[in-house]
Amino acid sequence: MTGRPISIALRLGLLFAAIAAAVFVAVGAYLYQTLAHQMGRRDDTDLLNKAVLVRQLLGAAPEGGRLPYQLDTTLGRMIGQDGVTLQVSTSDGRTLLGPAAAIAGAPAPVPLGRDPGSADVAARTDAGGSKRILSVLAPGADGPLRVTLVRTRSDRLAILRRYAVDLLGALAVGTAVATALGFAAVRHGLRPMLGLAATARHINARRLTTRMPVDELPLELRPLSTGFNVMLERLEEGVQRLSGFAADLAHDLRTPVNALMMQTQVALSRARTLDEYQLLLASNLEEYERLSRMIENTLFLARADNAQLAVRRDRIDVRAELEHIREYFEMVAEDKQVAFGLDDVPSSPLYADPVLLQRAVNNLVSNAIAHTPHGGAVSLGANRDGEWLTIRVTNSGAGIPPEHLGHVFERYYRGDEARAAGSSAGLGLSIVRAIMHLHGGAADVESIPGQRTVFLLRFPARPPT
Repeated sequence: MTGRPISIALRLGLLFAAIAAAVFVAVGAYLYQTLAHQMGRRDDTDLLNKAVLVRQLLGAAPEGGRLPYQLDTTLGRMIGQDGVTLQVSTSDGRTLLGPAAAIAGAPAPVPLGRDPGSADVAARTDAGGSKRILSVLAPGADGPLRVTLVRTRSDRLAILRRYAVDLLGALAVGTAVATALGFAAVRHGLRPMLGLAATARHINARRLTTRMPVDELPLELRPLSTGFNVMLERLEEGVQRLSGFAADLAHDLRTPVNALMMQTQVALSRARTLDEYQLLLASNLEEYERLSRMIENTLFLARADNAQLAVRRDRIDVRAELEHIREYFEMVAEDKQVAFGLDDVPSSPLYADPVLLQRAVNNLVSNAIAHTPHGGAVSLGANRDGEWLTIRVTNSGAGIPPEHLGHVFERYYRGDEARAAGSSAGLGLSIVRAIMHLHGGAADVESIPGQRTVFLLRFPARPPT
């Protein structure tokens, strides 16, 4: 069982929240580390400055074993108020200023001839926490004095802790604000998509002329809207073709059915002789054959449109195949007093379904002979043009007017006598075009009114993969 789907707005809002949180965490960690580093450098610099100051004060002190009271008080006030502990001791370990116990972990003191640097500050950690320790030698009356400065990190850590708490609070508030603003921005950005969906909901079979407003949509939605409009155009064309196809089919089926009914009613109106019944049955048989051809052709086109026909690509000798078709129609042409010949044919092989190839060429040849006047001529030919092998059927005669050339391959089209071959019911050229589409080729027609008409079948010349 699937859960409730999450909206795109919520998904993008959560994504914005995750991105904002990741960015805030990264920036906060960087700022925290930068602050900690700067504070550490400041502490070390402060220790170095205090060490130099103590050296100068001790160097200016009067001779004697004990530091004067004024110097003792001055150093105690100057050093001890900001978390820094000062210890001044002699070379034999006697403490002159500061805690009496030796400071654990103190590094080797910096000699008198060199100023202390950052590398001389040592980091130590004990039960009291993290510390920074610096030891230097200072001039004294009875010999060098050891000056040790210790800074505890408790104050700095407290500042960093407060900063971390403030940073986490800002992270939570910033993430919440970014999430809310992101969700609102996504909802606002998806409004054109909601309008697109609303327009799509109002489209039905009676309102296929509706189109999506491409220019009013954002750039990201324009390809979707354009594709949807292209789909609507194909659907509208398909519905119109289907409506016209159904009307034409009903009209063409009604003619033979009415003829059968009238002939049968007339025959049953009174007693008939055996010869009359035989003539009636023969006439009915012709109408049945016409109906059978119409149903067969319609079924062929329906199967071709749904790609349910298996096309077998065999290697075919074009010249032998066209010669066979010429011999088949030779007597038909003679009866019509039409010259029928075969032009030059290249030796290139053709890869096509033999049955479908014969059906396509036969349809064109029978149509050409039927519409060629007495004394005219029909010819078969072929030529190789790059990646295509073209079979042509040429006939002389009245030709096809230019306004009808773009429609001759449509089903049941009867805008011209060239489409009025009675037995084909206007499906012959539609079948030719469907066969060519199954082969990945094309069917075309060229006509010069009053001179000639040429039907072209273009097949791919390369072997099938």
